[in-house]
Amino acid sequence: MNKERIKNWVLVGLVLLSFGLTMQLWLSVPIERVVPGDQAFSGQDSEEIYDLSSFVLPQWMVVNFGGQSHTKLIKDSSSQGIFDEVYAGVSEIMEYIFAGGQNITFTEVPSDELAAARESKSIEVEYASAFDTAIFSELFGGGANRESIPMAGIKGLAVTLGANRAVYFKDVIKDAIYRLELPEAHQGLGRLVNRLEEQDPVKYWTLKEIGYSDDNSFYVPLDMSSFNLPVGTAEKELDTSAPAVLDAQASSFFSDMSVVRKITEMDGSVIYTDSQTALLRIDSTGFLEYMVYSYAAGDKNRADIVSAIDAALMFISAHGGIPGQLYLQEAWEVEENGYRGHLLRFNYAYNGLPFFRKGGLESSAIEVTVAGGKVVRYTRNVHHVTRAKIVQKPLLYPVKAADVVAEATSSPGGTKSLPVIKDMYLGYCIDMTGAKERQVYPVWYVETGEGAFIVDAYEGRLVE
Repeated sequence: MNKERIKNWVLVGLVLLSFGLTMQLWLSVPIERVVPGDQAFSGQDSEEIYDLSSFVLPQWMVVNFGGQSHTKLIKDSSSQGIFDEVYAGVSEIMEYIFAGGQNITFTEVPSDELAAARESKSIEVEYASAFDTAIFSELFGGGANRESIPMAGIKGLAVTLGANRAVYFKDVIKDAIYRLELPEAHQGLGRLVNRLEEQDPVKYWTLKEIGYSDDNSFYVPLDMSSFNLPVGTAEKELDTSAPAVLDAQASSFFSDMSVVRKITEMDGSVIYTDSQTALLRIDSTGFLEYMVYSYAAGDKNRADIVSAIDAALMFISAHGGIPGQLYLQEAWEVEENGYRGHLLRFNYAYNGLPFFRKGGLESSAIEVTVAGGKVVRYTRNVHHVTRAKIVQKPLLYPVKAADVVAEATSSPGGTKSLPVIKDMYLGYCIDMTGAKERQVYPVWYVETGEGAFIVDAYEGRLVE
């Protein structure tokens, strides 16, 4: 009898121990809480006064130590400190250019000169898209008029750190490269790069340096062992099964809810409209769309990009809030009903890596159209990570991910041919098929001449 009782207690103890270990492995908190607090990237929430510099940041930076020795920096929990230090040094140079009162002279140079600069000790900075120079003028010069600056839009830049210090700008709008010689004063970046090299960071090579293809426009890691990317689940921000929450959200769009009609469609979508000025629609996937009927009181000729971004950020903050790690992805000039304006596309990141949505690869988390100085259209589809766990499994090597895309783009039964890869980097995918909780996992984003693809970075399967 005593033996049976002991066995039962042992069994109960084992069950409790198993439950405890499972809870330690599968944590009901985002990864920002898993990473030590002093290393986690906090983002910027809607309660803070936003700063434009928090939303126009490099997508990545590459530090070239000379020859085939490079490392890549993103604003994640593991390298945020050094990322901030390097970008602070780059920002000083940008302030010298955009805010300085001295005369500066740019020289248009061939692409070969930029290629040579990348092979020397240098820093490359790449933004998500080619942003209007007026944005950088506002960021680094307080909006000062810089007539001597020839660039129309800046996609990236490179700063050389050798004896002949210079900065090179890529203007994809004019399809030109401009060089500016730097004075002796800007030497802090060189010392910072030397210190980083001593720390032996993760090495990155181009596909040409690896021997995979002739492309040398972007960099991929040589060693994946240091990447511990979690998988998890996420919940949609808005749920049509919670009418009180939807009503509260709608009240931020309409000043007088007493004149607003609420319509529930057959597919579960909910529509709010006052039939006069605007319509708000929230569907069962959590996608929100707001449209203005009347453009009255707008300025038809107003098309200032900086004012448009300011209006968009204030609108986002007041209508759902600003998600952590939100960043400006693209900005296009548009015309709506005869009014000039801009379409601003925002995305957000998870521990520094951008989100992609399965079934909506080309869509953005938030889009705002500002025309005539007013927000006339607003879409939002945001998810929040609720649980995350570390996976004890190596990530797929980038060349293997490229092979998956090559097989997908080759003819059935034909010879596998390598696609022209324009860019390749890690991100996170949200599987939109879940009813409430949706799977979140790391992926390789591969942009080719035939379109964009995402490959599961753990399982090696083509996701989309």
